[in-house]
Amino acid sequence: MAKKQMDSAPRSVATARLVSASRCRMWALHDRLEHHITAEACAAEIESFSGHGQLVPVLGRPLTGDPEFDVELIYGARRLYVARHLDMPLLVELRELSDRDAVIAMDIENRQRVDVSPYERGLSYARWLDSGVFGSQDEIAEALKVSTSQVSRLLKLVRLPEVVTAAFASPIDICEGWGLDLVDAFEDPQRSKALVRKARALAAVVGRPQALEVYRRLIAALGGDDKPKSLSRDEVVKDSGGIPLFRVRHQIHSVALVLPSQAMSPDLLKNICDAVSGVLQAAISQVIEEVRKAPVRSNGGAARSGSRSSKSGELEGARS
Repeated sequence: MAKKQMDSAPRSVATARLVSASRCRMWALHDRLEHHITAEACAAEIESFSGHGQLVPVLGRPLTGDPEFDVELIYGARRLYVARHLDMPLLVELRELSDRDAVIAMDIENRQRVDVSPYERGLSYARWLDSGVFGSQDEIAEALKVSTSQVSRLLKLVRLPEVVTAAFASPIDICEGWGLDLVDAFEDPQRSKALVRKARALAAVVGRPQALEVYRRLIAALGGDDKPKSLSRDEVVKDSGGIPLFRVRHQIHSVALVLPSQAMSPDLLKNICDAVSGVLQAAISQVIEEVRKAPVRSNGGAARSGSRSSKSGELEGARS
């Protein structure tokens, strides 16, 4: 059996080199569902590799005593798939890493790339606890700099049974809010049978509906409100080479820009705030100018004044 680095192993300076993709394997605790990494799912990465090569290395650690593999990859399952698909060598950043350091590095990297789904993240947290990398939910939260409640919510998603996740084309399509609803329903004796019955019916459908529609039908089968609690996924904004830059999160009453904290200096954050403020101020100024130029349709002067006042009031409300 291959020897992996123990938790007490010191960290070393990283070196990057090209490695045969066939000599690399994924770490057992990586947080992607490999059977959902397909040519269709990786179409953008395949196009980027073909046109520009591999721009960002994966992270790995050396293996000894394994006749089939030389490197264990901490993250980079999609890039490994693409390299094998295109029969290209893989650019690997090699480090001596403990399991805990590997978990933290993987979490940081995946937050900046195509979003790992809540379900995948919950499975990872459960594996970390089962393997002893972390002893408690509190330790995970402290290491990843997230709240304990967030760790608890994602671990709750793992309690979704296969009969329910099979209703979706892929469990990675299940939003956090949807999954929590479905766990609560499954664990409620009065609603569980109806949920399982509907989930089995949906799993048998040829040409399965989109994830949002699956969720709505499951909730409707329980006699509840089928309005989704959140949108399915964040929008990932990439550069011209396909490298993710930031995410746009659509919430009920607002839109949030999610930026990678590791690359964020105070000066860069100020520049981003200034740029966003400038765009919004220009948009508001344009609305004000359009309101001022718009003809007032009214039968009397008093009504015209009231109409203009009403529009100004609405605009001021929108700006506050």
